[in-house]
Amino acid sequence: MTDPTLPEAFKSLRVLLVDDDWFVLDIVESMLRELGLFNIVRAQDGAEALGAIDIMAEPPQLLICDLNMPGMDGIQFFRHLAERWFEGGVILSSGSDMRLLKTVESLLIAHNLRFLGTLQKPIEEASLLNTILKLGVPEPAKEQEGLLQMLLPEEIEAGLQAGQLEVFVQPKVDIADRHVVGAECLARWRHPQRGLLQPDTFISVAEEFGLIDRLTLAVFHQAMHYLGAWAQLGHDLKLSVNVSMDSLMRLDLPEQLGGIAHEAGVAPQRVILEMTESRLMSHLATSLEVITRLRLKGFGLSIDDFGTGYSSMEKLKLLPFTELKIDRAFVFGAAEDAAARGILELSVQTGKALGMRIIAEGAETQQDWDLVAAVGCDEVQGYVVARPMPAELFIAWKNRWESQL
Repeated sequence: MTDPTLPEAFKSLRVLLVDDDWFVLDIVESMLRELGLFNIVRAQDGAEALGAIDIMAEPPQLLICDLNMPGMDGIQFFRHLAERWFEGGVILSSGSDMRLLKTVESLLIAHNLRFLGTLQKPIEEASLLNTILKLGVPEPAKEQEGLLQMLLPEEIEAGLQAGQLEVFVQPKVDIADRHVVGAECLARWRHPQRGLLQPDTFISVAEEFGLIDRLTLAVFHQAMHYLGAWAQLGHDLKLSVNVSMDSLMRLDLPEQLGGIAHEAGVAPQRVILEMTESRLMSHLATSLEVITRLRLKGFGLSIDDFGTGYSSMEKLKLLPFTELKIDRAFVFGAAEDAAARGILELSVQTGKALGMRIIAEGAETQQDWDLVAAVGCDEVQGYVVARPMPAELFIAWKNRWESQL
């Protein structure tokens, strides 16, 4: 058997090792070098690791971290990472009790950190390789710039006027026949100095300062333009657009969205409006009229991030939703996590009982695909299919994908 190694795209990964045991650090670093990784920084506790991150030209893309360390332990360190909007993959390296580790895994997910897996000490090289591969193909460095600095309200206002908001899309594929059925729109910000920015830098600011309606409509206008153009080329697709709960407070929203779709020559039946589960259920009374009227106009309605909120069967059966999107936390790696798989299966059963189409988002590996197919999901979205891409590139990507079927 040949020595394992990582695909070429992984070999430029920036790795941060955090462990108070120098012997462990030496062993893991040696394994990483054998796998082809050489951009490695070491730290002996959380405080030293934060200091290392602060002086790095670019943040680490992969973190391998112990839990029980003198000084700042792993639990404290993860909280600080979440406050800094850390987007790299996180691997736990520990000899702790498995029940404790499961609790820590839940904590990482609650912090919105990208948990890849747990490696029990002593670490085996094959397990290390397989866990790193869950990271997916690394993003180009330029797309990671500027994530730690939020846009100012005046920057958002000026940027909307200047057309700095861009629509990316992530494809959605039918699991049964592997054909592309549509995509989800994802907002990006093309900043003149900082490059391409992720939604974390502007969505919450827009909501806080009353700009979210303008931002939502700007995304929707672009989305309908693309969907109409694709239809003229003969592509039968659906496009999902995220709608903020703040926008769902507007009683005239159904007329606004219906008018924009009509102008673009798009039937509302080709549009799916995605709403986050937890915020929807906490504002249900005030948004119920708007949601119902949107459905009457023909728009599809989707509950996004299902499984992370607190909806009940009783509430769901009252709402005219057509689609249920199961959160990444219960899709990625669920084949090896009995609790996540259980929630995944229950979510599918819930959606099927209510006549909804089930979409699994966040699938990154063939193992993820096989699992969501086995439990009865209808569509899959995630890196196993494609990463988000500029909307202008979507049809060319779709043609390449379907030419291989």
